[in-house]
Amino acid sequence: MTIIERIVQIMNDKHLNQSDLCKFLGIKDSTFSTWKVRKTDPPAKYLLLICEYLNISIDYLLGREQQPQTSTTTTNNNNNNNHSQFDETTLQVAEEFRKLDFKDKIQVMSLIAELSEKKGA
Repeated sequence: MTIIERIVQIMNDKHLNQSDLCKFLGIKDSTFSTWKVRKTDPPAKYLLLICEYLNISIDYLLGREQQPQTSTTTTNNNNNNNHSQFDETTLQVAEEFRKLDFKDKIQVMSLIAELSEKKGA
């Protein structure tokens, strides 16, 4: 199964719509549609964001795991994965995160994981 096929399958399983994911990624719906139709995978710069949105591990998305493990770097909105309503702050943070290069995104995700662990401890 390709990356885009996994994304579509998880979105279907979680009843998530394409428009909300595209808003989260800062892309047009037509861009995502093109990935689906052509069966091409999203550029690497979107993979971590997609994992965050879908609340899955990057290993599952890349096919290194067979079960969609929950990502340790994401948080659920009231534990229901409902991303259809974003507040302005969330959209601004997502936009700034999207602008970071891959190395900086990894650092941010590591900091979020550390904060989550401290909060849960």
